[in-house]
Amino acid sequence: MNVNFTIFKNNVSWDAVVHQLNSDVLLRNLLMKGQLDSLDVDFSYSEETGEGSITNSHNQTIGNFIVSF
Repeated sequence: MNVNFTIFKNNVSWDAVVHQLNSDVLLRNLLMKGQLDSLDVDFSYSEETGEGSITNSHNQTIGNFIVSF
């Protein structure tokens, strides 16, 4: 599956091919390319829409991701 990430702060976006979708895989991709100030993030995902959000420790949305097959 393909995941398109977008981080709002620096307008950074990239695509990644992943074999399974879980928070460890998502966090690993953020570590590599996300240019984040903090790694204290949470993920939410809707299987119905294929879209997810990335929030920081203050529950502010800092980015999103879209999953496609």
